[in-house]
Amino acid sequence: MNSLKNTVLYVGLCVALSGFPVNMLFASVIGPIAYCTGAPNDNGTCNADGCHNSFNLNSGNATFSITAPGTYTPGKTMKIEVSIFDSGGDRHGFEMTALDANGNRVGTFKKIGNTTQVISPNDYRGLEQVDKGTYIEHNFKGIKKKSWKFKWKAPSGAADPITFYAAGCEADGDGNSTNDYIYTATAETSSRP
Repeated sequence: MNSLKNTVLYVGLCVALSGFPVNMLFASVIGPIAYCTGAPNDNGTCNADGCHNSFNLNSGNATFSITAPGTYTPGKTMKIEVSIFDSGGDRHGFEMTALDANGNRVGTFKKIGNTTQVISPNDYRGLEQVDKGTYIEHNFKGIKKKSWKFKWKAPSGAADPITFYAAGCEADGDGNSTNDYIYTATAETSSRP
C-alpha cells in the first residue's frame, strides 16, 4: 500500500512539473542554462524569447561590470569579480566565460566561497563535456548578492588578448522572468611580456 501511495505521489509530481518549462523552473534560482554570456558563438543571453525579455538588453539603470587584472601569467590563477551596482532588484545572477583572440574557450574557473558554481557538463544546463570548467555562474546562495568573486586559471599558449564575457540579471524577485533586466559586460587581459 505504501509503495502504491509513493508511486501515485511521484506520478502526480511529474505531471505537475511537466507544465513548467525547465528553464523557468531552474534558471533564476539555481543558475542559468549554459552558453548565455553574450560571448561570440554562445546562445546570446537570458534576454531571449521565453526568458528575461521584458526590456531591451542593457536598458536598466544598474551598472554591470567585470573586474580582472589587465595581465596574466600563463598557468597561474587570478581573482576576478563580477558586480551589479545601483541595482533596485531583489535578486541577482550572472554567467561568465573567457575566449582567446581565436574564439576558443580558455582557462578554467574555480569558485570561492558558496555563492558561485562552475557549470557541470551534461546536466540540465546543457554544457558540453569539451567545455568543462569554462563557465561559472551564481548559485542559489548567490542570488541575494550583488557581487561575486572567483578564480580563473590562465591557459598556456592562448592567443592574446583573452576576453571575459559575462551576462548579469537584475530581477525583481517575484518568481517569474518578467520585469527583469539583463546586462552584459566584457574585460580583457593579456599575457605578461
